Amino acid sequence: MRTRTSMLRAVFLIAALAALVACSNSNSNAPQLDSTGKHPANWVAQHGEAATVSTSSCTECHGADLAGGVTRVGCFSTPQTSLYGFVCHAVSPATNPGCSSCHNTPPDSLQPAGNIAPNRQFAHDTHLALANVTCDYCHFDAGFSTTNHAKATAGGGIAGATVSFLNVSSLSAKTTRPGSPGYDAASGVCSNVICHGGKPTPSFRTGSINVDTDCLTCHEQGTAPQTPQYNSFYSGNISFDGGVTQVNLHLLHLGSIDPTSSATPPARIFCTNCHNVSTTATIPPLWQANILPDSTPPRSRGAPRTPLAVEAPK
Repeated sequence: MRTRTSMLRAVFLIAALAALVACSNSNSNAPQLDSTGKHPANWVAQHGEAATVSTSSCTECHGADLAGGVTRVGCFSTPQTSLYGFVCHAVSPATNPGCSSCHNTPPDSLQPAGNIAPNRQFAHDTHLALANVTCDYCHFDAGFSTTNHAKATAGGGIAGATVSFLNVSSLSAKTTRPGSPGYDAASGVCSNVICHGGKPTPSFRTGSINVDTDCLTCHEQGTAPQTPQYNSFYSGNISFDGGVTQVNLHLLHLGSIDPTSSATPPARIFCTNCHNVSTTATIPPLWQANILPDSTPPRSRGAPRTPLAVEAPK
């Protein structure tokens, strides 16, 4: 009996050695293995590119389901989290290749990754729906196969995503508003980014912007063209007393009663009385191009059809 047990152990040992040799063999599909069958240092951060080129190079040793195979080290092995500082895949990359093994594109809180980090929806879909906006805009140098991707906390949990803006010099607000583009992880608020007029943004996690009513969330009254920000509104001044007092035309309009309003008390003129926000994504950013045309129906979007009744400042 003892002899039989010893023989079985020998057979299993030979089989295990053969498997390990297969993984370290120079003819193997496995990428970048040394003579002992190990990957180089920092392989956790680099393995994504190799897997993209050939998944079979991974399954040969880690199993068809990538749960570990002969190596007993799989894509869901939690020891790697604490050892290397990276969070392993949420679902199998064998059946959910690419980004979807951890989060959908964009992250949407839905399956297969589910409503867990890093697949929480927040405002990802809103931003990625904008023309030419990609993940790199806010997660520059934090994509897969970088050291800033899928970071783990010291306790093995999922660390917050690395927020680093692409081409900071072009995304930053004008220098008249001090500070570089930034993101506060605690509040989810971005600051000093040109896409929001350099003003603090609503929380990325819970906030929202209604383009019909929240114009002043990103725009502000300027003191001169493109001052203090590129998107500050400024349209010159008018005087009612021979030039002694200058009143900015935008301020004059926004402080006047909307003649089309039927509310009690009547509403004041707002940006959308004159500017058609539905066209801002498809036309040049000039105020002339955004003015509602004369063919606009009288009450459409609150657009006045007659000269505005404005009062001279007292």
